[in-house]
Amino acid sequence: MTVRWETERDGTHYSVRSHGASLRLYSNGVFHSQWNPDRPFAGGVWDCLGLPVLYRAPDRVRRVLLLGVGGGAVIRQLERLAPDARVTGVEIDPVHLDVARRWFGVAEPAATLIEADAIGWLRGYAGEPFDVVIDDLFGHDDGEPLRAHALTPDWIATLRGAVTSDGIVVVNCVDGRELKTAAPAFVDDGFEHGRRWSQPGYENAIGVFARGSLVPREWSRRLEALGLDASAQRRARAIVRRPLRT
Repeated sequence: MTVRWETERDGTHYSVRSHGASLRLYSNGVFHSQWNPDRPFAGGVWDCLGLPVLYRAPDRVRRVLLLGVGGGAVIRQLERLAPDARVTGVEIDPVHLDVARRWFGVAEPAATLIEADAIGWLRGYAGEPFDVVIDDLFGHDDGEPLRAHALTPDWIATLRGAVTSDGIVVVNCVDGRELKTAAPAFVDDGFEHGRRWSQPGYENAIGVFARGSLVPREWSRRLEALGLDASAQRRARAIVRRPLRT
């Protein structure tokens, strides 16, 4: 692996490394993002954040909110998955935003990047609701990833307030226990449908929640309609997608 760029800011060491056509962003040794334009779905945990948009028809995914941009891999995936959607990405770390623009190719009009504390930004948001909200808010402690905000009932209500009545909320959890603990609070807040997505080789558990139905058959049909090559479709289908029981 080749170091393409690195810097140190306020005690955090950042680096962009390449392996073949893939670019990776690291902060203090924590692996944040990976993007390969030739393999947009390469079996990473980021696939579990973008691909749930296929539970809805393309004309119902016009506005997407991404809390925690990292290097912007999810935004680049969304360009393939929902090309007519406008993505708003909120990220507290200006270095991550710089990397997303300079190295990962995130640009207008596909995305609007906002430098802000995403937690405070969303609490104060009073604009039009989004069709999909993706909560990928992670920090790190001693080289280990940590959620930046626990999935408390108060935070879940904040997420619900930002999404349309037929919208989808996607949350990235450190592991299955964290997701299982949070799931009842989503149900109490009106999210009657939930699925757990996970990627072999990663501990992360991704919760996909909606007040409307999440139909696997429709998701599969829309995946086929994307025109991805056979290997990308196989990697997408290899994601473990199970009903989330509370």
